[in-house]
Amino acid sequence: MSGMWQMRLSSLPRRSQRWSRVATLLGALAFQFGPLLPALADGVKEEDGYRLEPGDRINVSVFGQPELSGDLQIDGDGRITLPFIGLLLVKELTVPECQKLIVARLVDGYLNQPSVSVRVSEPRPLYIIGDVRVPGSHPFQYGMNAKGAVALAGGFGPSEPLQNSSLAEFLQADERLRQLNLQRQALLVRKARLEAQSQGLSTFSPPASSNSVEAKDIAELVAIEKDTLASQIANQKTLVDLMHSQKPRLEKEIEATNGQITTEKKELALAGQNADQYGKLVRQGLGLSNAEMQLRLSEANYESDIWRLEAQLSRLQMDSGDLDLKINEVESAFKKQTLTELADVRGRLKELEVTLPLAREIREVKLQQASSIGGIEPSHSISITRTQDGKASTFEASDTSMLEPGDVVEIKRLLSPEISQPDALLRQSNSNPQKLGAQKLGAAVNGTPVASAVASQLEH
Repeated sequence: MSGMWQMRLSSLPRRSQRWSRVATLLGALAFQFGPLLPALADGVKEEDGYRLEPGDRINVSVFGQPELSGDLQIDGDGRITLPFIGLLLVKELTVPECQKLIVARLVDGYLNQPSVSVRVSEPRPLYIIGDVRVPGSHPFQYGMNAKGAVALAGGFGPSEPLQNSSLAEFLQADERLRQLNLQRQALLVRKARLEAQSQGLSTFSPPASSNSVEAKDIAELVAIEKDTLASQIANQKTLVDLMHSQKPRLEKEIEATNGQITTEKKELALAGQNADQYGKLVRQGLGLSNAEMQLRLSEANYESDIWRLEAQLSRLQMDSGDLDLKINEVESAFKKQTLTELADVRGRLKELEVTLPLAREIREVKLQQASSIGGIEPSHSISITRTQDGKASTFEASDTSMLEPGDVVEIKRLLSPEISQPDALLRQSNSNPQKLGAQKLGAAVNGTPVASAVASQLEH
């Protein structure tokens, strides 16, 4: 019996070590999946095919490691500098590839299972040259076309300041209104997604499309928000399921500890009976006092074992309750984050409801100012030089051609056909100067919804 007690007493440290490992695992899970809570705050999703190049500014976020996080500029050699790691070549990598590279370098001797997020915070600029008022590098804006680039560079060159200035101001106002309408549509789609997410739904119905936003842009916005919704649901389910998976282990530990306590109590009762019986023999002079003392000491050790097991059982029950609390906290955190984002989106929509009418009025005023100017408006050609996979290619573009970061946009003035026929131009101008001005302005904003409107206004 004394040997059995010694074996059970020696097993206590091993049981304590096993529970310590379980507690450590729970803490690691809570740390590792913490970054899953704040998903995609800004709503900007870089395409997987976007290749990083010198001039791009990226935001690197390492969860729990603020000293390793921040905005980084890719230098002329295509490298960034990270603490501990040093120089890292990211040129021609996609955003996911860059993220995997940083994770691999951090895992190699620095961090255990780092959670890294990389996004393009500021793409490399556009370079606009040629017949524009402000040539040089300009910040790239998502969704910008060649016409927007001309507006960004202050409009066409200064050879005819009045006409170019009025037209550039109109183009800027038109581009501003287009961007605001696109932003409003994006917020409406996000609002629908967040409302569905707050109700625990796995899908949502996009709002009615606006006539001022192209169908392909709306489709892209809806696809992005659907991907975000699916990702949020998957992240929450993964984290909650991982926590739930720890419950059976704790329950088995509790059950085993209860069994050990029951066994120890039975052995305590037997040890007490043996000690009492031997004590009677001692009092009758048939036993040894030292032997009785050993039996009483064995009985006390059994009692100590029971107390230790009951304390361990209490800790296990407390940890089981803490796990339930953490599961509730995770679910509440997701819910709170969703409601916070929803409130932010509603506030930004209210601001746009104030800004959009003013932007429409400014556009109309600039349209009237531009349409009131007659004379000859020279035509222009647009060419774009784009570098992909280390190779540069140049192609002719139109006003509606979409731009990419790092594009070189060259604007060239073309000789107007009327200049070669001054007599015909003079007769046309004398007979109907307003109509001639309408035709010139229509040609200058060819491809925009205002061309026919301007011509119609001025002809009547």
